[in-house]
Amino acid sequence: MTSFFFSLLLLPLVLQGQLLSAAAFLLPCNSPQIISKSSTALFASNDGPQPIAVTINTTLTDDKIKNLFAWVKCAFDDGGGDKDDVYAYYYNNIELAIAAVFGDNLPSDSLPAKLLEMALKKEGLLEQYQRQETIVEDQEWEEACVGDVIGRRDREEASLGAMGAAQWSGRWMTRPHSLLIVQNYTTLDDWIKPLKRKRRETLKRAGREAQNFTITTKPIKGGHPAPHSSYAHFRCVVQHEVRLLSKMYGESTNAFVNALAEAISRYIGTTRMAGVIQEYRDLSTNKVIGFAHEVSKGRTTRGQWFYCDDDAAKRYVWFHSVLDLVRRAIEDDRIDVVDLGPSGSDAFTDLKAQYGFEAVVDWPAVADYSGDFLYEEDQNEDEPGDDMIRMIEKLVQRQAARDKRRKED
Repeated sequence: MTSFFFSLLLLPLVLQGQLLSAAAFLLPCNSPQIISKSSTALFASNDGPQPIAVTINTTLTDDKIKNLFAWVKCAFDDGGGDKDDVYAYYYNNIELAIAAVFGDNLPSDSLPAKLLEMALKKEGLLEQYQRQETIVEDQEWEEACVGDVIGRRDREEASLGAMGAAQWSGRWMTRPHSLLIVQNYTTLDDWIKPLKRKRRETLKRAGREAQNFTITTKPIKGGHPAPHSSYAHFRCVVQHEVRLLSKMYGESTNAFVNALAEAISRYIGTTRMAGVIQEYRDLSTNKVIGFAHEVSKGRTTRGQWFYCDDDAAKRYVWFHSVLDLVRRAIEDDRIDVVDLGPSGSDAFTDLKAQYGFEAVVDWPAVADYSGDFLYEEDQNEDEPGDDMIRMIEKLVQRQAARDKRRKED
């Protein structure tokens, strides 16, 4: 365990007659400017508050993740539209969430501690938390979808940044994408046979491991909460990010805190996007152990996100997700390219290359994203204005075709 230093100020916030403390990074805009002097300390620019040490316990347990998810649910809820809820704003602060759940020595009357208690009370978890009891497993609670209700067009818009739209739209260059051209493949063996023997054996083992888990396709529907906006999926994201960053940067408090912040941000991000979820569950326990988030647009299918828990990481689940994605792409006449996107490290780029995915700098020249988002039939409900938008799009296309003919003439 390591101490993080946060500068605390007393703010005039009252909950049931109790004065609460707020971390300096949550001061309102008219408060003294906050200056970050290191990755582990925040200081106010005036001489008032003194920094105090908050000991971060880096032990990751299911109960801690459930406590963190209770906080995240409050961020989704955002006060339920209640303008008088003065505390809803604070649930959007990731640093506060981490301090509340993993800080061992927070004062019981501090703002983070009280906010966590309010979140746990909403979920019926407060008494177990106060008695320091293990939280009883509740499948209904763990798998309830709590994400925002987002329409199709908004989900598509939210997906573009992660897909790399900045490059295909000509705004700026993004990182190279790892691509596999499947246009001329007719069977999965067309992809697998040219690979080196060790890689073929890995994919075979991934296929055998599939006997020990189930895979369910869950479309993300416009106008509905995302099918992966549950604690069961949040747990996979948190374990995945903590495991990944500890391997990249070593086991440290900085890596742990950064991983938690990344997990919360990525989880909220993926639940706002369009596409399809491939959900992996353990065959014996029926527990969600991982999921792949896929998005298809134009002539390309994108492996947008993948997260799995520590158990699934040892069971070739990622390799199976790639194997299954390529198989479905080959079978889909609409798809020419499978895009696994950019990588967080050179080692991961190299791993993808060993399975035929070439890192391409000018990837929009190979992966055609120019068409519409692709969906299963009846995946989305019609939204107001859909007919008008389609008509405008057709008019724009006709005008572009006329302009092209004029230039050719």
